[in-house]
Amino acid sequence: MDKADFYKDALPHSRGPLADVRVLEATNYGAGPICGMVLSDLGAESIKCELPQGGDPIRAWPPYVAGSDGKDLWSGVWGLTFNRGKRAVTLDFRKPEGQALFRRLAAHADVVVENFTPGTMARWGLGYADLKAVKPDLIYVSISGFGQWGPLRDKRGLDPIGQAMGGVMASTGEPGGQPLRVGFAIADNMSGWMGAMGALAALHYRRRSGRGQWVDASLIDAMLTTSDVKLMAVANAGYRVAPTGNGTDLGAPLDLYRCADGRWLYIHALYDHLWKRLADVMGRPELKDDPRTRDWAGRAANIPFVNECVGAWAAALPLEQAMAALDEAGCTCAPVLSFPQILATEHYRERDSVLDLPHPRHGPLAHYGYPAKFSRTPAGPRAVAPALGQDNDAVYGDLLGLSAEQRADLAARGVI
Repeated sequence: MDKADFYKDALPHSRGPLADVRVLEATNYGAGPICGMVLSDLGAESIKCELPQGGDPIRAWPPYVAGSDGKDLWSGVWGLTFNRGKRAVTLDFRKPEGQALFRRLAAHADVVVENFTPGTMARWGLGYADLKAVKPDLIYVSISGFGQWGPLRDKRGLDPIGQAMGGVMASTGEPGGQPLRVGFAIADNMSGWMGAMGALAALHYRRRSGRGQWVDASLIDAMLTTSDVKLMAVANAGYRVAPTGNGTDLGAPLDLYRCADGRWLYIHALYDHLWKRLADVMGRPELKDDPRTRDWAGRAANIPFVNECVGAWAAALPLEQAMAALDEAGCTCAPVLSFPQILATEHYRERDSVLDLPHPRHGPLAHYGYPAKFSRTPAGPRAVAPALGQDNDAVYGDLLGLSAEQRADLAARGVI
């Protein structure tokens, strides 16, 4: 199959499967904006509300697009990434008039997303109960560090806190070494995606029942859920979780091996049928019958020996030659790619996993595409992130019907 064949039934000018959904965001930093980003990539109109004085703090975070100092609040890659495709309005939630405007906007929304500390939105008169009174079928997504209830609900949480308490850091690192944080904001990303998934499920239920609901997602719940079988293994099988580096204590080979040119190749031949293929590729057919390596149990008991065999083979070949031999034999392997290498890899561009969007000041900027592909309703980011308050006139004027004079007055008093 090629790309054209996959998209042969695509609707022309599709915005995505959520093209009829409007999202209202009261979000900042990571998890909340990521939730809105996912829904926007899927075609929803997402209106992001930010404080007039500086907006979402991530607008000012470095690094900045080359040639910018970030002072325009429209050049930081964090804000440009998480707010792509959205509309942006300024609004001071802390002022009664700002709260009233947010309630009016909520009356036009299908989904509200917020990620303030639990209780904050309710103190502003913008909690689920408040907005449900305005829009009874509203879906209200809250994302926080520890959830809306429980003994830790008031504890503040940012991405590393989710990683620390959700099992990630306890599982990551070298054997015997200190726990390690994953090198990107995985807790923010996963809780944002879980919030978006919750919104989609709630939208489906609403279309069947006509009723909205409150969706509660948290960093630690999202992280715990991504720990595959570790919870059940510890609770029910007497398993002890400990960092295992790039390998696993379940068997071998499942590790990173350095090739003759210094590049790193990951090889997964944990399963018996893959191990037999690998043994043939390495020119070591006797390993298929060696009691130490002929089955998974034997290899699990002799991990250092297995890694020594595979490591010696990989060290004798440049990466491309080793990988070509493994691919031809149907083995599972992959090179470790840097981000410059990812950007230069044709496969990502062909699948629109990396794509360029034009920025009014900076020209084409590389963006992530949406990872799931839709043959009928193609999805993905449609525009770069907006400037702070870029859509004030369109949203407050066209959607709420505020006159130019009213908008100017609200702006002069710092409400918008």
